[in-house]
This record gives sequence, C-alpha cells and structure tokens, in this order.
Amino acid sequence: MTMKLLRLGAAGIGFLLFSAGACSPWAPRAVFREQRFDSGHVRQGQNVAHEFSVHNAGNAPLEFERATLSLPGMTCRLPREIAPGGDGQIKVEWSTVHLQGRAEGVAVVRTNDPARSEYRLVVAGDVEGPIELKPLPMVFLSAFQGESASRTMTLVNHQNQPIAVRQTRPAGAHFISSLRSVEAGHLFDLVVGVAPGAAPGHYDESLVVEVGGPEPLRLEVPVHLLVKADLYANPDVVDLGDIPLDHAVQAPGVFDLLRQTILVKRRAGEFRIVSVRTDVPALHITMAPSGPSATFRIEVALSPERLAQGTLSGSIWLATDDQKIPEIVIPVRGRVI
Repeated sequence: MTMKLLRLGAAGIGFLLFSAGACSPWAPRAVFREQRFDSGHVRQGQNVAHEFSVHNAGNAPLEFERATLSLPGMTCRLPREIAPGGDGQIKVEWSTVHLQGRAEGVAVVRTNDPARSEYRLVVAGDVEGPIELKPLPMVFLSAFQGESASRTMTLVNHQNQPIAVRQTRPAGAHFISSLRSVEAGHLFDLVVGVAPGAAPGHYDESLVVEVGGPEPLRLEVPVHLLVKADLYANPDVVDLGDIPLDHAVQAPGVFDLLRQTILVKRRAGEFRIVSVRTDVPALHITMAPSGPSATFRIEVALSPERLAQGTLSGSIWLATDDQKIPEIVIPVRGRVI
C-alpha cells in the first residue's frame, strides 16, 4: 500500500511540474542598467557616443527589431539577439555639428520583450560652439506700440584667440540692434529693441552677426517680435487645422481638444465688449465676464451638430466701446474633411 502511494505521489509531482512549465511560456526580458547618459559639456562638432548595457533576464532569446532616432546625425548599433542570461551593448552615437546649447538625442529601441516592447535611450549634453549666443540663439520680444522695450543677449567667444564682430540687419526691419564690447575680443552684448513707429503685428525677422577670427563665422539670429495695440487679442487667429469628420463624430473628445481660448486685453483701464459675432456657423462662442473688465476670456468651440464637410474659414468680430479700437477682427482657419 505504501509503494502505491509513493508511485501516485511521484506521478502527481511530475504532473505539477509539467503544468507549471505549461503555464510559464518561454519569453525574453530586457533589463537595462541605465537608460539615460549625460555627456556634460561637449565641443560643437564632436561626436558623442555611449554604450547602454542590457541583460536578458528571460528564458528565451531577446531580439532587437529596430531603433527610431529623434535627431539627424544619430546612429544606433543594435545586437541581433541576446541569449537567455546573456548581456549585450547598444551603441548610440550622434554628431553635434548642427547643435548648440542643451540638446537631447533619443533612440526608441523596439524588442520582442512581451512585457515591454519599447525602451527610450537618451543621450544628452551641453553643446558648446566656438561662438555662443546666450541665453538663447534667438530673440523673443513683446511690447505695446510706442513702448520702448529691448532684450540683451550675450555673445561669448569660447576660443583662446580674440575675435572681431559686426552685425547687420535688413532694410525695413521692425527692430533696432547694436553690439557693444564687454570684454575685448571675448564677450559682447547684443541689444535688440522694437523699432520706433513699428505697427502692431507679428514679425519674424533676423539679423546677422559676422565673426572674424581663427574660425570665421556668420551667425543668423532669428528675431521674433510681437507689437501689441493698446487693445489686442492673444492669440490673434483661430487655426483649427484639418478635421476628419468621421473621426470627430466617432470620438466626441476631439471637440474638447479643438476648443481654443482667446484673451482680449487692454494696456490700461477697463473696457466693454459690446457684441461678438462670426460668419462661421459651426462655431460656438462664449465670453466672460459680461461687464467691464481689463481682460476678457473668449472661448471658441465647435458645435458637432453644425459640422459639415467644407471650409471653416471666416472671422470673429468683437465690437468694443474703445474709441480708438472699436472693433477687433480675428481670422478663423480650418477645414472639415
């Protein structure tokens, strides 16, 4: 009797082991020791490379399908596969020839790991060119019409030899600019201001800094200006883009994403918005507050029941009690496809 019980017990254990194996399919599992590398300060033009170590903690080969790269000049070298319990390296390399300032390159690596198929590997660094404009390689400036406003940028020479610089701007530019030496040959202030008499509007222009020295350079500096009227809307256009009608009807949440808010402000004092109208039938517009204020909030939404294929182009007219600016016209752009 005892022998039979032992035999049955052994068979039962074997059945349990077989069942456990059947319930635990063979699968790889990727384990990265790190997924981000910061190279610190890098000289512009230098290649940055890093090898990310990956371990296969699963019981099947870990395969690498592809890598999607976020920046031009990046490369990624993948192993074909890593055996169970094995280790491998993924090499991410990028060129900094066209980069300056803080930059990050991302490689999204796709594997056959069923638990997590994609991994983001990040290589970051502060790219330092021979000549650098701080804090940004471009100028953003906002001012009211007739207001004196300017921004000061710092031009830094990272080379040992001194440089000579001069700047030029196109005729008819809506900004004024000047260069002044702070530390001879090595440090300069670039001052950009709104040109006197500039009319209200958005202006995307640029100036050129020519650098003479061991590495002659020509830097084009974008200048983005917003000259505001005493009474203005921000943003000053409603751009709805292309809206697929079938998708919008099937996913009502799309209409919430397309909702836009416009702030209408006065430079000083309160005013009234007397009326709001539009020639775009699909728009639903609300305004707050209803009484006098220095700032109004205009909510622009789409009415699903009025939506039909065709253009959404038109305007929104805001009538005000301001004697100088009695009306603000906001263009509307978009299509239902």
